Amino acid sequence: MLPYRRKMQIIFQDPSASLDPRMTVGEIIGEAIDIHKLASGKADRADMIKELLRKVGLNTEHANRYPHEFSGGQQQRVGIARALAVKPEFIVCDEPISALDVSIQSQVVNMLEDMQAEMGLTYLFIAHDLSVVRHISNRIGVMYLGSLVELGESYELNRHPIHPYTQTLLSAVPVPDPKLSRSRQRIVLEGDIPSPMNPPSGCRFHTRCPYATEKCSKEAPKFKEHEPGHWAACHLLDQ
Repeated sequence: MLPYRRKMQIIFQDPSASLDPRMTVGEIIGEAIDIHKLASGKADRADMIKELLRKVGLNTEHANRYPHEFSGGQQQRVGIARALAVKPEFIVCDEPISALDVSIQSQVVNMLEDMQAEMGLTYLFIAHDLSVVRHISNRIGVMYLGSLVELGESYELNRHPIHPYTQTLLSAVPVPDPKLSRSRQRIVLEGDIPSPMNPPSGCRFHTRCPYATEKCSKEAPKFKEHEPGHWAACHLLDQ
């Protein structure tokens, strides 16, 4: 698995919990460099760590500090530098900005986009903030109770959602214009979210779907392409 770990990395949701408090920032970033033997010597290793710190907007002297000496945004930058240390091709971004202040979130998202353009990275960006998802994603997948219910190009899915759950999510996104907000139709679901440990039979969304039929409760819909590049799992779309 070692060669594949170089290609795949992860940025965790909570930076304070994902960084070892007993290690300095230099040790945290340099650990992957050591494991994969990417440096030709101590001087080369130190230069690589400093370059990674500069790339994520931190000072080179930060290498000698410990994670608790940084703010949440700075800690997440350390986590990003650690993920970039092995020059990966694919990075899982597991809610990388949800634990940060709104003012810091935009900085981190813009930095991730710059890294993507510079290094040719592919992100799997997991988030609940639909405005951030729309901003950073080329394709969007919507999940309900652990199952993928819709997948499509970002623009297409936001303009023409075809699954009832996606339509509900997008109707809940706040609009800064008060007049436009009052004229929008908000879809409000009834009932509680079922337990993912014991999901409903058939379509998992049928207990809250306003269009559910008897077939939805008995038979799970197939996830298939309804329009070019636009996939969904819903019996309603098969009619």
